[in-house]
Amino acid sequence: LNKEGAPLLHHLPDLRPYPIKEVKELQGNAQIIDIRSPTSFAGGHIPGSLSIWKEGIPAFAGWFLTYDTPVILVDDFNCGLVDVSLHFVRLGYDNLKGYLAGGFPAYFKSGSPIGRIEAWSVHDLAGRLKGEDIFLLDVRDIANVSRVGRIPGAHHIYIGELPGRLREVPRDRQVAAYCDVGYKGSLAASILARNGYQRVANILGGMTGYINAGYPVKK
Repeated sequence: LNKEGAPLLHHLPDLRPYPIKEVKELQGNAQIIDIRSPTSFAGGHIPGSLSIWKEGIPAFAGWFLTYDTPVILVDDFNCGLVDVSLHFVRLGYDNLKGYLAGGFPAYFKSGSPIGRIEAWSVHDLAGRLKGEDIFLLDVRDIANVSRVGRIPGAHHIYIGELPGRLREVPRDRQVAAYCDVGYKGSLAASILARNGYQRVANILGGMTGYINAGYPVKK
């Protein structure tokens, strides 16, 4: 495409509303992307879905999504999907097919299985670090880590590299993921959960909240 030019795109994809039954049937054969907030994702989500918030799609979709398997979006009220689809088109994802009809409220009203991850405040984390065996996972980029510092005892794996470095994250310990404010932490938690990790938490507020709460930082 770089040499010959990409095909002309005359209009944005016509996203199809997928009923819950079809979304369930496609699990394992589709990329289900939850574009809601970290708090919404933590409270309940379709098991195996990936948490990429709307504004994070341009920066992070390319790290994790393929160009052949269908992409289906999950939102609460399916608002602003035109802007979301534009992000995917600009990244070359012609396989964006549609969205969950009725949004996530329709999913939980159906009585379908719901996945959850824990959401901790920075105060929850500080208290647990004193007496629990926690694997603290820092998924920020290295420039941010070098500039701001890290929580003492944290292990650094950049979010984009996490799928290829899962062997470095123990499965027999509580894992707590954090980033700068909590969005990439939710993405990390969703990656771990879909790979079978049972004890996963996202730190809401991330490093920003941790510093603002006055907790110690290692540089």
